[in-house]
Amino acid sequence: MVGKTLCFVEDAMRILLSISLLFISTLAIAQGKLELYNGNKAYQNGDLDQAEQLYQRSIEEEPDRFESTFNLGNTFYRKQDAEKAITQYQQAVKAESDPVRKAKSLHNLGNTYLQSQKIDEAIDAYKAALRLNPKDDETRYNLAYAQRMKKQQEQQQEQNQDQQDQQDQEQDQQQDKEQDKEQDKEDEGNKEQENQNEKGENEEEEKQDQNSEENNPSEEEEQTEQAPPKRPIEISPREAEQLLEAARNEDQKTLMQMRKQKGSDKKIEKDW
Repeated sequence: MVGKTLCFVEDAMRILLSISLLFISTLAIAQGKLELYNGNKAYQNGDLDQAEQLYQRSIEEEPDRFESTFNLGNTFYRKQDAEKAITQYQQAVKAESDPVRKAKSLHNLGNTYLQSQKIDEAIDAYKAALRLNPKDDETRYNLAYAQRMKKQQEQQQEQNQDQQDQQDQEQDQQQDKEQDKEQDKEDEGNKEQENQNEKGENEEEEKQDQNSEENNPSEEEEQTEQAPPKRPIEISPREAEQLLEAARNEDQKTLMQMRKQKGSDKKIEKDW
């Protein structure tokens, strides 16, 4: 009997414990809903800081509640805190099994990526949302808009690349011109230096030749220098008189011979 009584008491305590836990859980759900409700009011009134705090409390009470996580992401989006908004939307996608709600989270995730200029990520998010909810025209429009932005971005990048290539080409041409000028200037300087060196060598050779001529006179100059100038022969007056007398005698002999020759010629003419 005592044993049965103890078993009854234990069963009663288990039942009481279960009821208590259920009651506590219900209070947590009620508190989470209340925080969510107040957070929505603050969000609508534009008090984003208060809404953020209330949504955070709601998530603490109910971590798996989709509405709190999704609305907290919207709050960060409006506060232009893209990184936190992306995190909340990604958590909302994981926490929700309903395809329509998941599609809403992906739609907002795409908007946040688009705002952050992450166009490829935005396109992927919109496509995933449309796979879950093909009838969402707003997502389809945003997808087309993102794809058009990507095309414009690619065209702009291509145009910028063409401009950069043209600038690089012009810069290369300018550098080539400057290098050619520098080379021409260097060549001109080298040529001028060569001319100066050649001129200096010629002058040095001329100077050496001049010094050689001065130090080594020519054959004519040597002969002129070696042959002494002719001087008149010195004779005595007597010797001069004798030479004069001999010259007179020689002239007399020559005259007589000429006369004889003349007489002989005349004789021949007469005989003939």
